[in-house]
Amino acid sequence: MSKSEKTVVSHLRPLPLKTFLYGSCYYPEHWDAATRALDGERMAAAGWNAVRMGEFAWDYFEPEEGRFVFDLFDETIELLGKKGIKTILGTPTASPPRWLSVKEPEILRVDVNGVSQEHGSRQHASHFSPVFREASRRITQALARHYAGHPEVIGWQTDNEFHCHFSEDYSPSAQAAFVVFLKERYAGIDALNKAWGTAFWAQTYRSFEEVPLPRPGKPTYVNPSHHLDYYRFLSWGVTLFQRDQVDILREANPAWFVFHNGTFGGIDYRHDLASDLDFLAFDTYPQFTHDVVDKPVNHAFTLDRMRSHAGNFLVPEHQSGAGGQEPYLHDTPEPGEMRCATWTSIAHGADGVLYFRWRTCRFGAEIYWHGILDHDNVPRRRLEEATQIGREVKLAEADLLGTSVRAELGLALDDYVSGSAHRTYSMGLPGSDAVAWDVHAHFWKQGYLTGAAHPSDDLSGFKLYVLPHLVVVVDPAWVSNLESYVRGGGILVVGARSGCRNTDNQAPAESLPGVLASLCGVTVEEYGRQNER
Repeated sequence: MSKSEKTVVSHLRPLPLKTFLYGSCYYPEHWDAATRALDGERMAAAGWNAVRMGEFAWDYFEPEEGRFVFDLFDETIELLGKKGIKTILGTPTASPPRWLSVKEPEILRVDVNGVSQEHGSRQHASHFSPVFREASRRITQALARHYAGHPEVIGWQTDNEFHCHFSEDYSPSAQAAFVVFLKERYAGIDALNKAWGTAFWAQTYRSFEEVPLPRPGKPTYVNPSHHLDYYRFLSWGVTLFQRDQVDILREANPAWFVFHNGTFGGIDYRHDLASDLDFLAFDTYPQFTHDVVDKPVNHAFTLDRMRSHAGNFLVPEHQSGAGGQEPYLHDTPEPGEMRCATWTSIAHGADGVLYFRWRTCRFGAEIYWHGILDHDNVPRRRLEEATQIGREVKLAEADLLGTSVRAELGLALDDYVSGSAHRTYSMGLPGSDAVAWDVHAHFWKQGYLTGAAHPSDDLSGFKLYVLPHLVVVVDPAWVSNLESYVRGGGILVVGARSGCRNTDNQAPAESLPGVLASLCGVTVEEYGRQNER
């Protein structure tokens, strides 16, 4: 795919892979040579054909500005390649090195309270910082050039879990970029004032430079239209940051596939981020759900939601053992549970599975994020179970690749603009995704082939399609697709309050359900909320 080409996304799209990728994340920088000695042999015996590595190794690759080191990874890639294990590399920009933040403190993100983020964790740099973007391009360029002709490197992950911890940014760089974003979005300041309804509370702006980043609660409620554009801005910014890397990687080697692992807040995966990628990826950790009844339901739901963004996906991090940070520790998967969860992921659209992680780390903030092997490097039941899955995946590979997931009942899940609009003015009501979870759970438990798709996607395979309550923004461009679906014999269910705001996050002038009125054939005369007594 060239720089000018964009990916056409659909929930029915399979991955463009000739091999079902099976393996794990791998961090050679965490271990000495003696500990790593048997890794390639053990991986190959378990059926591994791929690993992902390097996504947190910026301080190794560039120990000081402009000086690059690759020896450890070169050696590791070669050794694994001899065992038939290919490498996916990650651009290491989720954890920039200390020398960069010392030299250029302006790269740091700032929260809504004006507090600068600090080194010592990860994701502390602003995607809007020109200095950080240049540093990101430099490390990506160095890696891309070095590995451009390497036969064992097959693809790349951009960064790691954009917006995993938080998506907000109120840094000076973000403020400057917000002005650029608004100038691109609006033909002039008058158009912005109209779209935002700035006549309310004397918010009229005379220039784009006057417009601040919205800060909820400082001192009171912000303009919801202003706030919605801030959410659009966050997605725009991270997409541009990623595009820098994607363009460099594609120029270095057009044969590489490029993906990112989501999904988190502040990003429009379907319309922004995925359009520059070959496919999306999803890190799945079913043990975040502790309730044994809800766990399989939630796993299925999150996988279907992922597939609704852009089709089948890769899982570059699949839970293999108990996981935990400082305040929590997940349940340990019981014997057979990793296998069940893996095949659930595959059944819902995973065209490749890499476990997190090969060996549990003995230091840092993820000491108890358990991998296939424990701290002591002794093979136990998780490796045995992974080996069994590896044999099964190999047998099923030909029947899996190139296929899409069949579903008879579909749900519209949290379009980014609609979901963001709801968050700007929720009135204490649950979002459409929360409502969709209940609907999905009901039908899934009854054994229906349940899935998800965006309202603008191909809906022809669904017998029933549901717009849950509170899909508050319905883009007029979706309506013809929904009408075609109904004319083709599909049953459309439209939940309450769907279409109650327009794309500017204003209440429409038309009677509800607004743009859906002709399709639904009804007029809402009155509405309200039944509060708890």
